[in-house]
Amino acid sequence: MYNSYMRKFLLVILILSIVWVFIFNTIKDKVRSDLAQPIPVPSATAVPTQKPIKTNTNSKSEKSLFVPYWALNNQKIDSPDTDALLYFGITPGKNGIDKNEAGFKGIDQFLSSAPKGQGKKLVVRMVDSKINFEILKDQAKQNAIINDSLKIARDNGFSGVVLDLEISAVPFDSLIKQVNDFTNRFYNESKNRNINFGLMFYGDSFYRIRPFDIKTLSKNADEFYVMSYDFSKSRGNPGPNFPLRGKEVYGYDMTRMSEDFLRYLPPEKTSVVFGLFGYDWIVDDKETAVSTGESKTYSQIQKEFLNDCDYKDCVIKRKNDSAETEITYIDDANKKHVIWFEDTQSVSKKEKYLKEKGINNFSLWAYSYF
Repeated sequence: MYNSYMRKFLLVILILSIVWVFIFNTIKDKVRSDLAQPIPVPSATAVPTQKPIKTNTNSKSEKSLFVPYWALNNQKIDSPDTDALLYFGITPGKNGIDKNEAGFKGIDQFLSSAPKGQGKKLVVRMVDSKINFEILKDQAKQNAIINDSLKIARDNGFSGVVLDLEISAVPFDSLIKQVNDFTNRFYNESKNRNINFGLMFYGDSFYRIRPFDIKTLSKNADEFYVMSYDFSKSRGNPGPNFPLRGKEVYGYDMTRMSEDFLRYLPPEKTSVVFGLFGYDWIVDDKETAVSTGESKTYSQIQKEFLNDCDYKDCVIKRKNDSAETEITYIDDANKKHVIWFEDTQSVSKKEKYLKEKGINNFSLWAYSYF
């Protein structure tokens, strides 16, 4: 009798172990850092309603440009058609902002390189998910980051602070609440000090699993930047940077993205950010990536391919649906490559569409890329 019970008990344990391994692996697959495959948005994330979209074609337009600290070269920043420069930027350390890090140390050089008359905003770079998890669990660390960021902005004449909070994780309610609470405190303290506060969002926030409640976050900032690039991941398969149209082919596109965000974000407070870069993937005969895509700036692509492509079987083709350009070629090792990238022509087509939706503010990532 004892042996019979033990066998049944061990069988139950075995079944539960298999089920747990299956659940764990399923979650792990969905949350892998490159997020290369489309995943339905869970109910915890803000989902678009049927509220009609309001357009505002008469709102004032602003052109802005992100300037990474690593792009500074002791020369004046050449940006004649730009209204504002966003310095990218400062980042957290163990207690508040890290003042020994290159981004903080580069503030003086940025200010001396920026043309007079252009607005200047300071970006807080929070791009490490592991560090961000620790910060979101610790209100004292959050307060230190908020106070340091706003003081640095005020002391250096920045008109605003923009928070780039990047997280790849399952959108559990507890994590979503932490993000909401942190951004709300940042926003309220910014208002107390009369400093403009902005938030940056992934362009695919409604398409892939992202722990951001856009509906709530829309109340926690003065302005919003939607990063409409890096839709096709370097660790995924070749595809457009962020397609204008073609969701039937690519799974998502900018037409749907604008509809999703405009359910919650006022168009006059929304800037769409375009990334003037692309990826170069090595592929097999079915054009499936066999290695991680290599990042290439638009300037690099121009020099290596657009001006004069010396590679074997080099084909350059702009796609009508995405508005972007695809390049295929064979390298010297006889390996096939596929490149997708954003350029000024595709940006122009996307801007035209977004203006019809009432979005008139646009930004480029990044200075030195074009």
